[in-house]
Amino acid sequence: MSERYTDFFPEDLQTQLNNSFYFLKQDVYGIDRIFFENAGGSLRLKAAVEAQAKYSAIPDCPERNHNVALDIRNVIAKGTEDISLFLNAKDGAIASALTASKLMFEIISAVASNPNGNIVTTAIEHPSSYDACQFASEQFQHELRVAKADSASGSIPLSNIVDLVDEQTVLVSVILTSNITGAMHDIKTYAKAIKEKNPNTYIIVDGVQGAPHGVIDASDWKIDALTIAPYKMFGNRGIGYAYLSERIASLPHHRLQATNPDNWNVGSPTPAHFASFTAIIDYICHIGSYYNHSSDRRTLIVEGMNRIHHQEQAILHELINGTSDTPGIKDLEGVTIHFEKANGINQDLILALTFENLSCSEVVKEYGKHNILVYARESASHYSKRILDAVGLDAIVRVSPIHCHSKEDIKAFLKVTHQISSHLNINV
Repeated sequence: MSERYTDFFPEDLQTQLNNSFYFLKQDVYGIDRIFFENAGGSLRLKAAVEAQAKYSAIPDCPERNHNVALDIRNVIAKGTEDISLFLNAKDGAIASALTASKLMFEIISAVASNPNGNIVTTAIEHPSSYDACQFASEQFQHELRVAKADSASGSIPLSNIVDLVDEQTVLVSVILTSNITGAMHDIKTYAKAIKEKNPNTYIIVDGVQGAPHGVIDASDWKIDALTIAPYKMFGNRGIGYAYLSERIASLPHHRLQATNPDNWNVGSPTPAHFASFTAIIDYICHIGSYYNHSSDRRTLIVEGMNRIHHQEQAILHELINGTSDTPGIKDLEGVTIHFEKANGINQDLILALTFENLSCSEVVKEYGKHNILVYARESASHYSKRILDAVGLDAIVRVSPIHCHSKEDIKAFLKVTHQISSHLNINV
């Protein structure tokens, strides 16, 4: 067995991390529960929430010259630097908007503004990128080409994308990690192959789901844009960020004319959002510093994110294979784990399940009776239908823990899953 499959955090670090989150063990009403719905918006770091509250209370405008204004400007500058470090964005610009979805529409529309080419996207893209590609194709008279998914892995084989790329391809949109199937794409390899086919095409990555689960390296991957959303990575709703390469940042786009040509931030920034993101990076660096005593912040980010990934691989391994005294999901009759056989353990910390005896919505209710929160992705939802159709499913139960969950949470979940699969209704 690979070491990383069992590489759980040491107990003292696990305790520190558990104490860093709001509502990890109880909901807002004080009721005990297990929150396995992090793909819908992750648990919140106390420090991120507190930083946002602190700077939201300050009325001073950062565009002034007194001491408070200067301090606020430093907060914005520090937050922007931390975004760049997290993404390893060594050139270009950082853009922000109310949501990562809004940024995706802005980026794709700017890139696609010259008509009569083609746009390549994939069948499992989030609606923010897929719909942006469709909108831009219609607006600027491009052919929309959609790479098909592999139903076994829930991913997009590289050849399915490259085969659609030619000299007329304006942009390629590819998701880093699917928030439904859990499939992860090797963006560096994908980008290299796409650029070999067309060196001039733009590569745009939706990194929202993948950002809290592994290292992002925009510079090494040689991509042109990547979006993230702090609410998916232990932060708050109300902001999205994007890395823009120099050639995208300089394209005509919405901006105030008095600002720099590569500025994509229309209006005054919200200092609280940047302070909150710095708190997220402080947390990741804290994990990294447990294992690595470097003083370089990017080094600690990489170490921290790698350790988060290893912890989540260990959680996924135990969910699938069980513990010494609790059978894993793969050993339960009547329960199917989708995509795991094709991907092995190397996928995002998402389990896609179906049950022979119950609909997915009924299964979610059964988990709810035991105060375990999961979610049903169903074809009735416009957020899900196209992606589920692409992998040949009508619905799944999506189980999405994150790194701060414990072995006890896993055992409790497995016990309840066994009871549901056995038609039992016994409280844990």
